[in-house]
Amino acid sequence: MLRPDATLSAHTSSEEIAALLEQLRSPGQGGELSEKMGIEFTELGHDHIVATAPVDGNRQPMGLFHGGAHVVLAESLASMHSFLISGGKNVVGVDLNATHLRAARDGIVAGRAEVLHQGRRIVSHEVKMTDEAGRLLSIVRITNMILGTEPKS
Repeated sequence: MLRPDATLSAHTSSEEIAALLEQLRSPGQGGELSEKMGIEFTELGHDHIVATAPVDGNRQPMGLFHGGAHVVLAESLASMHSFLISGGKNVVGVDLNATHLRAARDGIVAGRAEVLHQGRRIVSHEVKMTDEAGRLLSIVRITNMILGTEPKS
């Protein structure tokens, strides 16, 4: 589990961001489903977060990267970033919209979540999924509500 003081703000130094990213790369930090899917956090910033997932093991019956895998990757990114920018408060998803534009049959899918809005209780991210050639695969918009409590240990 992330340190209780894990937080991300405009005042977080690049060294602290690097330490947080290293924590995110530890087994189990993204949750059980993220671990099963092979999601790996690769970049973290004040206003964004990036992770990848392999197509292999995350295909639907037609051999394509599953639409639900797009959504899991997006929600993992936006929820983790919302958790960090909230100062470690519980966050819950309240809205999610996914538009699938292109299919991936192999390789790695990368997702980049960028903050669209950050309020006291609501954080909205836009997550763009791309393939290894940089082609846009999907766009997911997700809104999280920040609750006033810390996660239970």
